[in-house]
Parts: sequence; structure tokens; C-alpha cells
Amino acid sequence: MIIKFETTKLFYDKYLFKLGVTNPLGFIFRNKNFSHARSIIDKLHQSQESGEPLRYKLDSHSYRSPIDLAVEDVHDLKYLLTEFQNQQNFMVRCEQRKLGIFSNDEEWLKQIGKKLDCICDFYAPEENTINLLLDNKNILIKNTPFKFKYKVTLGQGTIDTNFYDWARMNTDKVRCSPNLLKRIKEKAYVAGKYLYLRDAKVFTLASSSYLLILVGSTE
Repeated sequence: MIIKFETTKLFYDKYLFKLGVTNPLGFIFRNKNFSHARSIIDKLHQSQESGEPLRYKLDSHSYRSPIDLAVEDVHDLKYLLTEFQNQQNFMVRCEQRKLGIFSNDEEWLKQIGKKLDCICDFYAPEENTINLLLDNKNILIKNTPFKFKYKVTLGQGTIDTNFYDWARMNTDKVRCSPNLLKRIKEKAYVAGKYLYLRDAKVFTLASSSYLLILVGSTE
């Protein structure tokens, strides 16, 4: 189950749907330079085949440390590259670990969402507003407020596995994708992924009780 939001305005005056993906190397698809992405993915595949650590080394002029990846991250990159090369009318926007995929092909985006391990959100309009949005590029549909006040981005480290059960039983307090919950349950890599908490009280409870390793939070 993907965390869903309503499209209230066309993305880039053109697209009705957006799929949000998190991946440590999502930025390799910037400007749809797929030959560049292919070269990086091929090197990661070679490392995987030879049993070496899955690590992307930045250029020698960068101050950033090498980026470590999980097997699932590499699998997702391979799948995305295949899909992008077989599709024409879409756009990608890269923001560090976050990759936004914009299209008017809802089924294509949903198909991607079913295959990946790193989906975080999906935007789609209400059925009765599709034509309104397409015919009026500058229109913004007023929506009801999102009740989860805090967006929490996770940092390095694992999270108490008890958070898995707590989140499943308190959907009114936390909004978290099933894939992220699965990773928490398995004590897997969660850095860069995020979830939503209802208010400051829940934020404090979750942070103190379940050791959420935060790199940022926004109201």
C-alpha cells in the first residue's frame, strides 16, 4: 500500500500523476541521461557478482563519503532504468535520495510502484477533477489539510523493531509505507526514508521510545 495524496494542480503544467521513490543513487537519472545511469549500474552489478561491497564512489573532488547501497537498491535502479528506456512521455526530478517520476500514464506508474522496494508516495487526482486540471493549467484545487503535522526523515542506524507493531496499531498517529515497516521489522537499512507523525506529542513519543534516528523533521 503506497502512501497516497491528491493531485490538486498539474505537475509542471502537464502531468496528473507523480510517483515518489527513494534510493541512495536516485540522482543518476537526472536529466534522463540513461547512458550515464547504465554505466554506474553496470559497475554496481559487477561488484555484486564478485561479492564486493555495493558502494558508489563519488569523484575525487567531492567532499562526500562513498555511498553504500543494499541489494534491493541496486535491483530498483536496474528496474527503473529498463522502464525509463521503454517509455517516452514522462519526466523525472532528482533531489538527493528522492526521485519524482511524473506521467499521465497512471497504470505505468502503479506498475512501477508494485515492483520497487523503495516507494514513498503516489499523487493522483480525484476522478471528477481530471478534465478540470487538464483544461486549466493554472488552477489549484483546494484540499482538506493533511492531518499528519511532522514529516520525519530517517538517518543512519536501525530502529527498535517494536516500532513495527506500534505503527501498525496506531495508524491515526503514524503514516508509514509498508516497505519501510518491513525494513524496520527486519532491521534493514532505512537511511533517507521517511514517515509522517500526527503531532508534537506523537513525535516525542516515537523518538524517545523507538529510537528514531532523525536527520531532519519538518512541520
